[in-house]
Amino acid sequence: MNSNSHHCKALVLQCIDYRFRRILYDYFSVVYPEGYDLVSVAGGVKDLLGDESASNYLMNQLMLSCKLHGPDIIVLVQHEDCGAYGESVNFKSKEAEEKFQQNELDRAEDLLKNCLPETQILKYYARLSGEIMQFSAGSQELVHDLREAKL
Repeated sequence: MNSNSHHCKALVLQCIDYRFRRILYDYFSVVYPEGYDLVSVAGGVKDLLGDESASNYLMNQLMLSCKLHGPDIIVLVQHEDCGAYGESVNFKSKEAEEKFQQNELDRAEDLLKNCLPETQILKYYARLSGEIMQFSAGSQELVHDLREAKL
């Protein structure tokens, strides 16, 4: 865990896509007002689940945050129309895309739980419409809707 005197509540892993930066920042700044570590890479969890070299690099970034700042929660965020996955046109429907990304989040959660069994993992999916969905135990919940400007 954290041997330093500073601690953050959460570590957020998200995609680099600029279209989601503001909505995610606005949401997580309210959820974690004391701040959070941020790892932002193309595809979010994609490289974590990919080839060994990319997976090792990303895992090292996450583990460094855990070592230095001891987050209690790791937040995984995937989003609609991700270029690293070939954009939305690569899927038969919005529902198929969302289900695929939920599966990616589940796989990443399983991987991280093997390395960090005591750390809580939260999974989110951001839509271009401004909605943020939270996935847990086979269900989903709307937690933020930019269209209605509610948190």
